[in-house]
Amino acid sequence: MDATAPWRLADGAWATNHAAPLSTSGMLLVSGVTASVAHASGLSRRVAALHASNRPEFVGVIDYNDGHRKDYFKKNQDGSISGSHFVDDVPVADFTAMKPLQALPREVLKWLQGLDLSYSIRNAKRDFNNGFLVAEIFSRYYPNDLSMHTFDNGSKAACRNDNWEQLFRFFKKRNIPIGRMDFEAVSQSLIGAAQALLVKMYTLMTRRTVAVFVVQEVLPDDPNSPVGRKDESAELTQAAPPPEELQAREEHRGQDASRVFEAARQNRRVERSAPKAVNERPEAVPLDIAEVKARTLTKNVAQLRAQQSQIQQAHLQKSRVATSMSGRKSSAGTEGGPSTPSLGYVGAAKPAIDVMRPIVTAVLQGNERVMKSLDPRKDVVASFMELCRTLVPEAMCVQVFDGLSGQASQLADAMVKSPAEFWRVWTLYSPALVEFSESSPVFESVVHLFKRLGVLMGETDPVLTQQLMADVGLPSLAPLLIDSAGKREPFCELIYTYTQAQVLSRLGVLRALKEAIDNLPVYIACLSYFVPLEMQAELLDETLLAHYRYYALVALQNLQPKIRVAGLAILVTVTASSEEHSSSVLQLLPSFTELVHDSWWEVQAQLVLLTSQLLNHLAAGPCTGDDEAAAEALLEVVGRLFGAPGTSKIVLQVGLCSLVTSLRHYPALLPGYVAALLRQPAGMRQRLLAPAVKAEDGAVPPPRRLAYVMGTSSRLYEECCICDFWPAVDLARTLAAQAEASRLEHFEPEHLEVLTACLPEPDVDLGEEWLSVFEKVKAYVFVALIDPALHHGAREVVRRFWLCRPQNTALRAIEASKKTLLQTLRINYSDSVHTRVREADLLELLQEMRDSGGAIAAMLQSVVDQFREAHNVEFQRSRLDALFE
Repeated sequence: MDATAPWRLADGAWATNHAAPLSTSGMLLVSGVTASVAHASGLSRRVAALHASNRPEFVGVIDYNDGHRKDYFKKNQDGSISGSHFVDDVPVADFTAMKPLQALPREVLKWLQGLDLSYSIRNAKRDFNNGFLVAEIFSRYYPNDLSMHTFDNGSKAACRNDNWEQLFRFFKKRNIPIGRMDFEAVSQSLIGAAQALLVKMYTLMTRRTVAVFVVQEVLPDDPNSPVGRKDESAELTQAAPPPEELQAREEHRGQDASRVFEAARQNRRVERSAPKAVNERPEAVPLDIAEVKARTLTKNVAQLRAQQSQIQQAHLQKSRVATSMSGRKSSAGTEGGPSTPSLGYVGAAKPAIDVMRPIVTAVLQGNERVMKSLDPRKDVVASFMELCRTLVPEAMCVQVFDGLSGQASQLADAMVKSPAEFWRVWTLYSPALVEFSESSPVFESVVHLFKRLGVLMGETDPVLTQQLMADVGLPSLAPLLIDSAGKREPFCELIYTYTQAQVLSRLGVLRALKEAIDNLPVYIACLSYFVPLEMQAELLDETLLAHYRYYALVALQNLQPKIRVAGLAILVTVTASSEEHSSSVLQLLPSFTELVHDSWWEVQAQLVLLTSQLLNHLAAGPCTGDDEAAAEALLEVVGRLFGAPGTSKIVLQVGLCSLVTSLRHYPALLPGYVAALLRQPAGMRQRLLAPAVKAEDGAVPPPRRLAYVMGTSSRLYEECCICDFWPAVDLARTLAAQAEASRLEHFEPEHLEVLTACLPEPDVDLGEEWLSVFEKVKAYVFVALIDPALHHGAREVVRRFWLCRPQNTALRAIEASKKTLLQTLRINYSDSVHTRVREADLLELLQEMRDSGGAIAAMLQSVVDQFREAHNVEFQRSRLDALFE
């Protein structure tokens, strides 16, 4: 393959930077026609391919080989590349990558010299690959956190892994933004990697930037320019200048000086390249770099370790065994396998099996059949686990695991002091996570036990706890996360129980999980369960946000509807976390609005959740032109979902709950909202209108979380009493206007249900604005009074208006009811054939109103007298005369 092809990149570590919406930096490790990609957001790909681009605007492409992601690029004059990151052939974000540094900048060399390191720096790629000098640099700034006796200046792979692993834990502890993508390339001695890491360390430690020199080609604008008219044959035949002249020109030659000087020494002709212009940033200042001197150690590493070992023996209960003695490898499983846990704390610990045995035995003794079935050749705990699925009753299994949870502190202490105990406990009880379904109480009790252990171990040694989960837990949980969709949420909660509440720790676990799963759709589904946990821990910073936002965008382009649901669920949670994050999600509006045409019900349900949250976000801030356009687009999404006749009842239910808080700010939603509420089945509508039952102490219960579809495919959705949040008068006015506009003959039960739910409680004053509503609905209400199916609902509405407070509003409502009530009585007692309400029910209402006295009794007397005079025939059929005997 042609090494000079325009799409070929120089071998080494290219520093990458992706613009919004990804907003992440990273590293591109190039080796021939392959590359490794790593981003600070967590995106990684071990084997990416470099080849020519099939798009004319780019020269090359970095193919992630996953069928989704590609980076198309073109080369710039300064040696860098720039282009766009594509997901499923859709450009997502622009990116740039800087060419690997070949030498250390002068400022960095001067800084290293001032540190007086123990070894001279002759070749950065070789001298820094084992991490020893990096540790020594940081030990000058953090002397209490790093002890050089735990690091070894060796060249073996085990030595390098151990040094970098110690440094990685230190970086996480101090929240230093140096990740595996920064130092793994250094450990592999890739070109430019050490230089890039040292520049980053210099910036972090000194808070100063490194001067950057940009070399640009001077291209002729006119073919008749002197450069364009250069006679190449004459230059080839021109004699090379003497070395003295070349040396005098050296500082003006840039990168060509060394080559030309060497050519002159060999007395051979050479063609000079095109002149180059060097632009220097103002920060670059001349530095007088003295010779780097080496500082010798008074003791070798073995003597230092021996001295430290003596100190540890004097403090057995307080000291940690040095990590370098454990041989622990990377949490991601470097060198082809999972790492080995450290020795933990030094000191005697009671074996976990001795803690568990009496608990298990005490419970099992209550069942003689189980005791007889235990294998006498095995420990009672192991034998119990073999029988718990088939022979041991479910309640007894739950009792065993609850008892173990009660003694979790002793188990956690044993596992921290001896990590091998964690492996024994995990391998003993983790089969129950496979054998029992997610709805089983046994499964819940086992998960609770593991969570309890994680919390207690994390309080004692969070670093070890996280390492054990990465080395022992993740390899066994990964297949379950792939195969058991219904168990993903509890498993994700379990994993984070063992993870430190730090951004870098979370990213490290997510990366290890992604590599263990090796299934992008499943990983995205897990992220949708992890992101609420990030929000609860208040860890959703820009770094984590970029990670989740990137994979959400990838999910929206996926062909599997469940993965699109997961991507939308991530955005829903991110939007709910803060106003700032809502703004970042709003920038992705074009990426998800087209999902309104998606036929999968849960995609539509998540879309309406996201739309409602973004509408509330826009309403809370100052309105701009862009915000108005975004609000219009979001309202159009709601209109299509609520207006389409084939929209699922479940989608409407989710939308009614989520959009209720947006009705005050967006009155245009009211007609579609009322129409959707009326279309809902009676049972689903009544759940939304039923007031929440408060606890004995007056506390309001949390919203209900329901799975609308049986099985593991549906997520949980919150249902609330929408009456507590809607603008009642506006909604009642819209209901009346729609009934009037459609020329409705009479109310249906759903109309009265909604109208009654809109009315305030009897002890709350009724504002005058309600009188206009009553004027529009009174004809429907009084007709409903004589309808057997609607009588009780209409009776409640009449009672609310006639007996309301203040008295002035009630008097006006009573006065407005006279004529309509008279017509209602005439219809009810006419000889026409229609279904009538029982006269006893009607008289009961009128008697109740009469007994309230005052204006109501006078109004009823007046109406009955008018009825007797104007419709005496109908009056004679009634028993209304009994009202005022």
